Amino acid sequence: MLLKFLSLTVLTALVFGEKVRYDNYTLFKVHPESEEHVLFLNDLYELNNGLDFWVPPSEVGNYVSVVVPPEMKKDFEHSLRKRSIYSQLMMDNLQEAFDAQLMSRKKRSASHEMFWTNYQPLDDIIDWFEYLARRHSDIVSIITVGQSYEGRNITGIKISRRPGRLSFVLDGGQIGADWLSPTILTYFVDQLIKGENPEALAASRNFDWHIFPILNPDGHEFTQASVRLWTKNRRPITSSAIGVDLTKNWNSQWGIIGGSFDPAANNYIGQGPFSEEETRSFSRYVEEIGSNLAGYLSFRSFGQRLLIPFAHSTTPMYNYNEMLLIGRRAMGSLSAAYGTQYQVGTSRLISTGATGSSDDYVKHRINPPIAGTFLLRDQGAWGYTLPVNQVLPSCEETFDGLLAIIREARFINVL
Repeated sequence: MLLKFLSLTVLTALVFGEKVRYDNYTLFKVHPESEEHVLFLNDLYELNNGLDFWVPPSEVGNYVSVVVPPEMKKDFEHSLRKRSIYSQLMMDNLQEAFDAQLMSRKKRSASHEMFWTNYQPLDDIIDWFEYLARRHSDIVSIITVGQSYEGRNITGIKISRRPGRLSFVLDGGQIGADWLSPTILTYFVDQLIKGENPEALAASRNFDWHIFPILNPDGHEFTQASVRLWTKNRRPITSSAIGVDLTKNWNSQWGIIGGSFDPAANNYIGQGPFSEEETRSFSRYVEEIGSNLAGYLSFRSFGQRLLIPFAHSTTPMYNYNEMLLIGRRAMGSLSAAYGTQYQVGTSRLISTGATGSSDDYVKHRINPPIAGTFLLRDQGAWGYTLPVNQVLPSCEETFDGLLAIIREARFINVL
């Protein structure tokens, strides 16, 4: 998990203000075909010996996405060949891909135009939200639910065309390295406010929308300025370890599957559920909506999955069967534009099975009819290096999927 690498390079970044580079770091997609393969990859995962597992080992047949430092590449490939584990070299220089993500970034003009052909930093998103609140003051308001450890506001936007509607809550940016979900959620805001699509206009009239693109502003800013692959928040845990994986810090089967109790690990789950101000303050906000909550959806990179509660179980719970039907039909609609295929099911069945997630918590605590987590593009070819030419297609197809969830839920009288 890049721990040895990050412990040194993060310290360098903090002391000297240098930005960590990933020259000649390689991205592999590994395909375990037996329990022995999974066990071996799990051993590597738990060793913390310099490999960064973007998608950790879980089950036979589920791919593993791993970044390998240049000095470890030869030994890593040899260890896989020795055990007949099939792998694909997806990328041979991560730094080039990260550089390309930034080269096309456009400066926002005085016209306050926002672009979805590149990734959007936090300051641009907040400035744009403030502009929208001024220009569309009759339907748009700014929401601040709390502050991060480093004192940044956790900011969202509310779109409400008339009072008394049921609400949808959407969030992204729980993972610092995930630059895609914040940009997708600002696209949603744009479409819901403009209402140029009749279905989008109906959605914005029928529901109040509470949209928070970046729940982890400290982690997001750290990836912009220092360590591109930082995932956690930025609260110091020990003298040598910083941060908690916010995606696993929610009070739903916390610590059961898929997280670490080691503060140095990338998937460290915290000292307890809601140990972090980011998850604690946002959960309070969602709870205040209470029975008016029609849907809660979280978005993050990557994997092309729609995860539905609950991660700890393979037994259908609550309205799982209805949500499975809605999700499968909606992901069919999502695939229409660009052919992007999503799987639908619980995390235990189709992903890592990691517990302590926000959608599981909201489903258990409030039980809205719609709850889930989108794992966005792609399936390991690019991961966090997803090229900017895929940003707008990702925005468009995911918004199609969101509208289709509402449409399919109405069709079977769930909404």
